[in-house]
Amino acid sequence: MKNKSSYRIGSMMFMLVTLLFLAVVSVMAQTNVPPVLPGIPQSAGAIWDAAIAGVAPIIVWLVRKIIPKIPTMLLPMITPVIGIGLGLLLNRFANADLSWFDMAKAGALAVFVRETVNQAITKQLEPAKPAPTG
Repeated sequence: MKNKSSYRIGSMMFMLVTLLFLAVVSVMAQTNVPPVLPGIPQSAGAIWDAAIAGVAPIIVWLVRKIIPKIPTMLLPMITPVIGIGLGLLLNRFANADLSWFDMAKAGALAVFVRETVNQAITKQLEPAKPAPTG
């Protein structure tokens, strides 16, 4: 009689082979052209769109410094609004021709930029806290 471990390994192998088979069939059934990643922004609007994503984290940081009592949970929620504000300024003064969705998307991308910097750089520089002894 088989034990539980060999049964578990056998069922996992069956699921893995089935998943692999379904993936191969799915790839072979594609009739459309595979998606292509976009290249470097060429238009002025695309470049300004990327600039919003780079500037918005700095504005969020400034908001945090100017209004220290603002709830931390609110900071990621205001980035689309900041993106829309920056986009409106760019549309007005730089003729960027951005849609409101592009502006909000670029502002929301600032959350990704900020969290990447926070987790990858800031958290790595902090010394490890010793484990509590009980």
